[in-house]
Amino acid sequence: MSKHNKHLKEAAYRTYARPQVEYCSTIWHTWQKHLTHRLEMVQRSAASYVQNDYHYTRSVTNMLRELKWSTLEQRRNQAWGLTILHKIHNKQVNVDLTTTRNNKFLIPHSKTKHHMNFFFPRAIRLWNELPTEIKDAPTVPTFASGLKMFYAFN
Repeated sequence: MSKHNKHLKEAAYRTYARPQVEYCSTIWHTWQKHLTHRLEMVQRSAASYVQNDYHYTRSVTNMLRELKWSTLEQRRNQAWGLTILHKIHNKQVNVDLTTTRNNKFLIPHSKTKHHMNFFFPRAIRLWNELPTEIKDAPTVPTFASGLKMFYAFN
């Protein structure tokens, strides 16, 4: 396959398909793993399409690495949950969340699984896992860059 054809396919995916899948991923994100998996499969199929490699023994995970595509879950976590918490942490948004001594937010008490997977409890769990140097980033672009590196190695 020519290099131009590969770049054209990737540009088409990034322009037309990925925004739709990311929208669905954010709106439909759920604690039900099988639904999240189905959304990830769309991107995995696109990687095979872009690489023009449909052989069943070929690792799609390696294709994603070669294309330098992060998973939809990583993009979703970075795009909304953690960026909002970074703004709260740096007093750019006025939301009253209790913090502990080590820069962790307290997770609100939940009686149901559904509530535990709502925006704030889920995002707070992700925030609390981050290293302090990322949490204390002075700007959102610096924070986003740190997140990208964190997820690339975890």
